[in-house]
Amino acid sequence: MKVKQIERSVDTHLRLLSNRRRRYALACLQEYGPSIALADLADEVAVREHDAPLPAIDERAVLDVYMSLYHSHVPKFVDAGIVEYDQERDLVRIEGVPPLLERLFGVVEQDDRP
Repeated sequence: MKVKQIERSVDTHLRLLSNRRRRYALACLQEYGPSIALADLADEVAVREHDAPLPAIDERAVLDVYMSLYHSHVPKFVDAGIVEYDQERDLVRIEGVPPLLERLFGVVEQDDRP
């Protein structure tokens, strides 16, 4: 039974890390946390995705990042118990990254680097 729980945990964590935008968001949350406004998180993720300063990135691209974080990626983090989202304040707060996810993230993040 314990093996199934570990497998499920690994699968859950790998699904979280399977999307580059979520990996960028997680890195930003760890770097700028424990709390960050969702709009600021979107800015930081857009900068990483485009490898450009924020003023050089089209506003629509940043809005796309914001909307995908709001509708898809942050809810996945919330469901996994990694972040808390205060919709009234539009604030994302990192709750803590489970050790297994932290280890997997370290491996995946290294692989993301050029």
